Amino acid sequence: MKAPNGATSNTAMHAAIAATLASVLFGASVVATRYVVSQTQPVMLAFLRYAIASLCLLPLMLRSTTPRIPARDLVRIALLGALFFGVFPWCFSAALTYSPSGRVAIEAAAAPLVTLFVSRLKGYDRITPLKLVGQVLAFVGLYIALRSPADARIDGTQLWKGDVLMAIVVCCGAIYNVFSRPYLKQYATLKVTAWSMASGAVALAPIAAMSGAFSTAPSFTTNGWFAVIFLGALGGALAFGAWIWALERSTPSKVAVFITLNPITAILLGAVLLHEPITLTFVVGLCGVLIGIVLTNYGPAARDGVLLAAAGE
Repeated sequence: MKAPNGATSNTAMHAAIAATLASVLFGASVVATRYVVSQTQPVMLAFLRYAIASLCLLPLMLRSTTPRIPARDLVRIALLGALFFGVFPWCFSAALTYSPSGRVAIEAAAAPLVTLFVSRLKGYDRITPLKLVGQVLAFVGLYIALRSPADARIDGTQLWKGDVLMAIVVCCGAIYNVFSRPYLKQYATLKVTAWSMASGAVALAPIAAMSGAFSTAPSFTTNGWFAVIFLGALGGALAFGAWIWALERSTPSKVAVFITLNPITAILLGAVLLHEPITLTFVVGLCGVLIGIVLTNYGPAARDGVLLAAAGE
């Protein structure tokens, strides 16, 4: 039985493990960001994260003996990287200034569904009833887990701004998940990841400069610097490296559904590290997320492999 890209079904399982690792690290990054963001500006923190991540990957990329990427494709990868590692984090941070974190996380959970439809348009995915049910169930599970009664009392006069920004975030994620695939198939994952991240850092630099982030040197505490290094090395280089590695070995929708583990991980870590309460509603929602992930990734991997081959891969 073949998995995407002609690999064995065992490779599809490895892709799921890599996507899980990435999502857990993304969730841990939320906790680290929450801890250190008060010590700097959000755009500066995002810039430092991807700059450090790029530096972590640079020595490995320089030692790589894989073929060089032509200039034309470098430009296209850079544009995708600027979208995913530049526009995406900036809009996400800005959305949090207009909407509560729970609402933002729920809206971000729409990314797998959007990815599924974009991937289908490109011919990389098939929309089966089981896969669609899995995607919807993961979304509903996250909604149940994160929905707070306090949300109903929020002043909605500015919420639409956060909603628009999160729509951009979701589209950026779906576009990168789908349109990066041909380059991941053709070139080394490490090079594509490093170049994408470096492009995101470059895209964030002028935004950080306009906000005055470079006017003074960063003044993080010792623990703050540890959090920043974690965000760059583990939450950046390792997490996105694992995510993009998974994208290379599975279909975009099967990988994207794991993003619903991001806020779940953040809440679980908050309970362990910050002694925040875990409610029965959260447990019910978590079960829905996990069942949705299983349903989305269930089924013969060969069918996806045939579909990807038909799409020119």
